[in-house]
Amino acid sequence: MTVLTPPPAATAPSGSEPLLAVACPACHAALAAARAEAGTAARCPVCRIAFMLPLPPRREPAARDRGVAESNRADGVDPLRHDRDQKAIRRARRNILMLTGGAAILLAIVLLFGSRRPQKRR
Repeated sequence: MTVLTPPPAATAPSGSEPLLAVACPACHAALAAARAEAGTAARCPVCRIAFMLPLPPRREPAARDRGVAESNRADGVDPLRHDRDQKAIRRARRNILMLTGGAAILLAIVLLFGSRRPQKRR
């Protein structure tokens, strides 16, 4: 049975093995254990309860990363770059539309209020 230690305040030294962050199921104390001990029995130093250390989650590539790798093999086009290019095009169109709309509103204001000259009283 492994006795856990509180997690280190700073990062672990570069020569040590990676740590697994664990919470005690009874007292919820934040603890640290060596990754090599995952799946074994451990005892909380705070409340003295014994529990099994969870296995670390498997790191699978994200769906977007898998899509990038498959797409790069298939047609040689980088979809992330394509997404950035499409966003830039949409942003440029939106900017042009906003500029045109603002100019139209300003022109309407000038035509409505700027073209009337006060009448001279006789």
